[in-house]
Amino acid sequence: LPNPPDNTLKDMLSKLVVVKLNGGLGTSMGCQGPKSAIPVRNDLTFLDLTVQQIEYLNKTYDCKVPLVLMNSFNTDEDTNKILRKYKGFNLQIFTFLQSRYPRINKETLMPIPTSLTNPGVEDFYPPGHGDFYESFVNSGLAEHFLKEGREYVFISNIDNLGATVDLNILNCLLNPPEGEKP
Repeated sequence: LPNPPDNTLKDMLSKLVVVKLNGGLGTSMGCQGPKSAIPVRNDLTFLDLTVQQIEYLNKTYDCKVPLVLMNSFNTDEDTNKILRKYKGFNLQIFTFLQSRYPRINKETLMPIPTSLTNPGVEDFYPPGHGDFYESFVNSGLAEHFLKEGREYVFISNIDNLGATVDLNILNCLLNPPEGEKP
């Protein structure tokens, strides 16, 4: 595909939201807390590097692509504490919570939590990627971004640093070849 002019790229990027799935704990990597807080390179975490990627995109194309984090009940509090360090950055960061579902007792096949008012953390589990659409809509962020004219969402795991915005794909979505629909 030929590269569109920079002003076209800016217009294209004004229709995009970048979402990183941030519900996982780093227990398999020897960490307690959000996987996004694990240092990866030169003491920079997955979250630090993701913020740098979006900042670079925004600076390069003079745009304001927001970063959105889908947290789980396991990662939300710690992530929001970490996000304070990005306050002075030229980047909008939003968070929302994915759902939580009750664990089932394998012997009785009944839900483990006996109360929703004071459940234990181990009584529930985050459902993962498949919960994105419902949780995004329920959070009000889908409506918020649609009102801003943002129609496309790039989604990847927070620990997949190779998953970055590809302007050629965005261009194909926004400007399909003649006779084809996106």
